[in-house]
Amino acid sequence: MGRAKKRSRLHRANKQSVKANSTRKQRDHAGLVSSEDELQGVRAELAQCVAQASSGESAQSALTRARQIARAHGDDVEVRYLLLKLEEMTAPGGTALDRWSALLADAPGHAAILRCYVLRLLKESKCDEARAIVDRHAPETLDEARQGQTRAELLADLRSHDASDDLFRRLIERHDRRDTRVAFAKRLKKRGLLAQANAMLTPVATSFPPDSKAAQLVATLAGDYAFFRRFESPSSLADQDFRIVAMKHAILSFRHRVLPQPKPHRPKSIALLTGSLGPGGAERQLTRLACHLQKASTMPLRAGDAQRQVGNVEVVVKQHAMHALPHKGPRLDFFLSTLRDAGVSITEINALPMVAAGEQAIADADLLRMLQNLPSTVQYGVTRLAPFFRERRFDVVSLWQDGTCLFGALAALLARVPVIHLVFRGLPPNVRRERHRPEYAALFNALAEVPGVHFVCNSRTGAQAYADWLSLPLERFRVLYNGVPELDVRGDESDIQRWEAFAQRTADATETIGGVFRFEPDKRPLSWIRLAAEYLKKRPRARFFIVGDGRLQQEAVDLAGELGIADRLLFAGLSSHVGYWYSKMDAKVMLSRFEGLPNVLIEAQMLGVATLSTPAGGAGECFVDGVTGHLLECAEHPDLQSACERLMVLVDRCRADAATRQHARDRARLLFSVSAMTSTFNELCFPATDAEAPGRPGDLCERPLAV
Repeated sequence: MGRAKKRSRLHRANKQSVKANSTRKQRDHAGLVSSEDELQGVRAELAQCVAQASSGESAQSALTRARQIARAHGDDVEVRYLLLKLEEMTAPGGTALDRWSALLADAPGHAAILRCYVLRLLKESKCDEARAIVDRHAPETLDEARQGQTRAELLADLRSHDASDDLFRRLIERHDRRDTRVAFAKRLKKRGLLAQANAMLTPVATSFPPDSKAAQLVATLAGDYAFFRRFESPSSLADQDFRIVAMKHAILSFRHRVLPQPKPHRPKSIALLTGSLGPGGAERQLTRLACHLQKASTMPLRAGDAQRQVGNVEVVVKQHAMHALPHKGPRLDFFLSTLRDAGVSITEINALPMVAAGEQAIADADLLRMLQNLPSTVQYGVTRLAPFFRERRFDVVSLWQDGTCLFGALAALLARVPVIHLVFRGLPPNVRRERHRPEYAALFNALAEVPGVHFVCNSRTGAQAYADWLSLPLERFRVLYNGVPELDVRGDESDIQRWEAFAQRTADATETIGGVFRFEPDKRPLSWIRLAAEYLKKRPRARFFIVGDGRLQQEAVDLAGELGIADRLLFAGLSSHVGYWYSKMDAKVMLSRFEGLPNVLIEAQMLGVATLSTPAGGAGECFVDGVTGHLLECAEHPDLQSACERLMVLVDRCRADAATRQHARDRARLLFSVSAMTSTFNELCFPATDAEAPGRPGDLCERPLAV
């Protein structure tokens, strides 16, 4: 009996223990569910903060709120990810890479974290490191569709488009998932490949829920493709960026425009546009021209000039950045004070208000749709410049350099500007690959069909190169040579001290050879040093100097030391009195790989200095080859031995023959004076008939160059 009672008590105790354990488990489970629900709610609220910040709400206020929400869940990976995204919105570029790296290490399979880390690496130009991260965390696979799609999307971010496209297509062939098709179509559309994006979704177009984002994408692609098919064939659209197609046909809609008849005695208002007012050759020429036009607008007219009166002159730049700090990049306001001192009005495009095309009272529905699908750079000009041009009612808009033409030409057409100049300042972008954009050829060929558009180059060489590239008649191009003022040969105290110290060290010198250039790769300063060393082997009593500075200056100094010519070579540095240094030269050498129309050669010739140059750009037009200078055979690989031989001949001839030096001066002043440039520009602003059709022969081949 005792044993039975004992067994009964143990049984009841066990039952109570089991019941207690069960209750405890239920309580713990309820707590876990509650905690998980709370975490999900926190994540949802944080995601909402990110969405609000990305849609325009202040990122800083969203971040403050998000930190309060996430206070108790700071260890959760998803919470850390969302907070880090918000921090990047608040201070772009300020988020440390190691925080993304640490987050990815804690969640190596998190595709969104991986992508954010890769994008941050790309923003910091760490492309190789970004590719290595992609290869490590998203290796190629066709078996796992989601993982393969992640890699394909990341390859697209890396701009490895061929590899990305190939992987997308193989994944679709293997799995044919709708989400992979949608992801691929989005990537194709982002690159402007409308036809391919539309074709990617056509097979599954009816399978998406009507109100889904995928269905909306299908409808957008189909509608846009049908619209552009009205203007281009399927084969033409297949590989074209539809944004370039939109730009092209927006311009071509003006091909039959009727220009207004000129109003007698009415001064013409002129806008000169460029990207900045930095210390470049194009900016210098534009500034010089604007100042002379401004001066001309205030002077009494001479007899017969009433039809060519210049009125308001305005310089319009994308950014002149008076507020920019020196360490932020190249100075963009170098010529700003010169223009202001001359009384020229200046407008900064970045400061102009944006007005969407739909708000610009454009009646043509097709044109409006084109304008809503432009490349971003062209869109920039349409939204800022078209309203500005309409308000100012310019008679002439002169667009200097390819990039300015890209954002300014269509805007000028929309504002009905009668005369539009496309002013090219060197060789075309198909030659200068680092400056090439796929929009250029379509832009210029379309503009060639529009009345009132004039193609202008600063050299005949450049004009020929553009004509060949665009398959346009050479007669479509006018030459506007650079205008170079008479140079003052006086130096300041620092110039004089540097020269006199050098002259004393090289008192035995029988000839002086100089260079004026930036120490940059395209100017080939190291080749210049090697040429000096070769020349000194033949004529050891020669001396050399270079005026300028740049990234390769220390390398040039080191090379001169290695070659043993440091005592015969002066690095004069920057100087505002370049005429003083030209006056010390017997000959000037330029070994550039690329040039427009080199001002330094013109300046040398104006002071009677013989010039030896590579055939870069319009260099050969700056002097008479074989008389006042010598043009080497090759710009890509100049023969330094041949250059030495020709340089000796030049030095001897020009030292012995005063008539040759005078011939150089007279020719340079005839062709390249500021008055000659201004006169030619006036002809471009006042064409023979303002209603001329495109294709009117210019004077490019009508006037032979004087020699």
